[in-house]
Amino acid sequence: MHSKLILLLIFFQCSLLITAQSKVNFLLPQKIAIDEYHGQKIEDPYRYAEDLNISKVKEWITKQNCISNRFLDKINKKQYLIDQQAEYDRKKSFVISKLKVTENDNHFYLKRLPNENTPKLYYRATFSSQEELLYDPINYDSNSNIEYVINYIQPSWDGTKIVVSLTKKGREISEMIILDVISKKVHPEVIKSVWPSNTGGIEWLPDNSGFIYVHYTTTDVTSKQFLLNTKSVVYKLGENPNEIEEVFSKQHNPKLNLKEADMPITSFQHQNSKYLIGITPAAGNYYNSYYIPIHQIKSNNWKPLFKKSDQIKGFISKGDSIVFLTSKNASNFKICITSIKNPDFENPKVLVREKRDEVITDLDLTKDGLYFVTTKNGVNAKLFKLENKKQKEIKFSQVYGDLRVNSKGLNSSELWITAKGWTTDNKRYEYNNEKLIEKNLNEIIDNNRFNEIIIEEVEVEAHDGKKIPLSIFYKKGTKKNSKNSLLLYGYGAYGISVKPSFYIDRLLWILEGGVYAIAHVRGGGEKGEAWHKGGYKSTKPNTWKDFISCAEYLISNKYTSKEKLATWSGSAGGILIGRAITERPDLFAAAIVEFGSLNMLRSEMRPNGIANIKEFGALKNPVEFKGLLEMDAYHHIQNNVKYPATLITAGLNDARVPAWFSVKFAARLQRANISNNENLLLIDKNTGHGIDDTKLKSFNRFATILSFALWQTGHPDYQPSQP
Repeated sequence: MHSKLILLLIFFQCSLLITAQSKVNFLLPQKIAIDEYHGQKIEDPYRYAEDLNISKVKEWITKQNCISNRFLDKINKKQYLIDQQAEYDRKKSFVISKLKVTENDNHFYLKRLPNENTPKLYYRATFSSQEELLYDPINYDSNSNIEYVINYIQPSWDGTKIVVSLTKKGREISEMIILDVISKKVHPEVIKSVWPSNTGGIEWLPDNSGFIYVHYTTTDVTSKQFLLNTKSVVYKLGENPNEIEEVFSKQHNPKLNLKEADMPITSFQHQNSKYLIGITPAAGNYYNSYYIPIHQIKSNNWKPLFKKSDQIKGFISKGDSIVFLTSKNASNFKICITSIKNPDFENPKVLVREKRDEVITDLDLTKDGLYFVTTKNGVNAKLFKLENKKQKEIKFSQVYGDLRVNSKGLNSSELWITAKGWTTDNKRYEYNNEKLIEKNLNEIIDNNRFNEIIIEEVEVEAHDGKKIPLSIFYKKGTKKNSKNSLLLYGYGAYGISVKPSFYIDRLLWILEGGVYAIAHVRGGGEKGEAWHKGGYKSTKPNTWKDFISCAEYLISNKYTSKEKLATWSGSAGGILIGRAITERPDLFAAAIVEFGSLNMLRSEMRPNGIANIKEFGALKNPVEFKGLLEMDAYHHIQNNVKYPATLITAGLNDARVPAWFSVKFAARLQRANISNNENLLLIDKNTGHGIDDTKLKSFNRFATILSFALWQTGHPDYQPSQP
């Protein structure tokens, strides 16, 4: 049958379905597969749906997209949320991102105007110099209608050349070109099979003659070989990009005993570094590290530097020394120093000791000394300078929740600071000669709407007595009468903190009369490494139990009610939301999960599954297997249960979490749910993990999420219109 006729029939079927009833009931047929792990048999009714190319699965996904869009498109005020994002965007003359500053003060950055869907590359010789347009991504493939997005840039040390990475359809996997800054001409070579935004970027050689980058053996995100046997290679300008020379990889360095899943990333730190340092990170905070003198990088003379067990999260090389941030015997982290040639990571010199109730989150060096940032509960940040062994706090005119520091170089006194808050756009400061000066490239808008927002930072008692930080936002005049729509967000994985930053979607939810809350659950890093390990592998249940405790707090204190409470997260946060609604389906009105990790028992079968063992556990380990099964939301769906409304989304170009996680979960939930709540699925063939989307794609994404949550929590202006 002709494909167009099939689509017309599906559209007609969807129309009849929605007209006839409110519950989605196009069920995907089951086909039981049975696995046995450590003597326990596990049934998987939708194993076959992991192959999204099976015609039956493809047809079902098409139907689900049709049904979901028919529901969501009938929410007339969804367009209002898109328009409000566009209006806020128009208030800014421009938006700047991905700023890179060379040691000679060249400024490179992406800039997007309000009428543009994707940003372009610009340049300034100095901060105060006139701006020049360097590159428009529309020129990359002018013969196609595909919109390319610049997702990474890296100038050479002297600022005469810059690498530009471009991707399409949210793939993240990209292609790199080289641009001559003076002539603005693009070099003819194109370097493929790269993902620099995920692999530490590229490192220019000290003489600017070329650079080191991570090469992928395949860019097929569905291939089991996708993230295996990657390698750091050298590319010299003007040479054939297909003739690469390995410098750091499993094959090139057999004596290092690297694993197939190790990502071999290299770092020069700065142009005058004496050593090239290699690390092998995966999905976790810690990794093994190696080093080699720069003049020997084409040799195989790498030596071990530190081990994963040294628990080093960040480091800076300075001459023959390495300054590092570690959580070893210091859950809130400490800063130490040791020699590179003769390291002692067991008993290093301590520069900054662990603080009792603050976590050290960032550090950098200038020629004047060491600077570091501390954060309390992930929401209150301070900046310090180590001066004559004393810690001097650098004060700001306002309190920020997130501070990040970046040195211009070890030969410079300049320190660049990026400051963020819940209701403030990113601000940029220069600290030099004891002076703190605002130097914003981005336009800062004073929005009176922010003055209408109340922010509460509280701590909620968990099931085991721990104190969970909870951030709550609402509009002035909001009554705590249990009648407010509330959107509760959380993440809780990899030791990542949900740090204060402004997002327009949060503001729109509040202005529509809702309460917004962020649960800083265990598994994240808000309270240091112990907080991370408290929601990790076999302790992972604390992640969703913390979330449930926060939900109960919000209900008992009348911010909302069960009928008005929606939840939202994505990626590894899918574990959190999936298990919260399967453990307490009575507690929530709705749940939104984007590209979620919902079938963790099959985590190792995804391309980056082996890398994620560090965070979630291994099937072959009987204890960790039980942890994986416990955190698997798909396997905790029970038949004949009243589940909340759900919106499950995924992208077919996702290089991180496969779309079949979402497909299997949605299929099983639709079959098991006996409530009248809608369980919707949206699978997008033109996006990935939501990271490299265009502006309009992002606007629609957030409008869809907010309108669904407002609909399901009873907001009168967001109820779907009748056919």
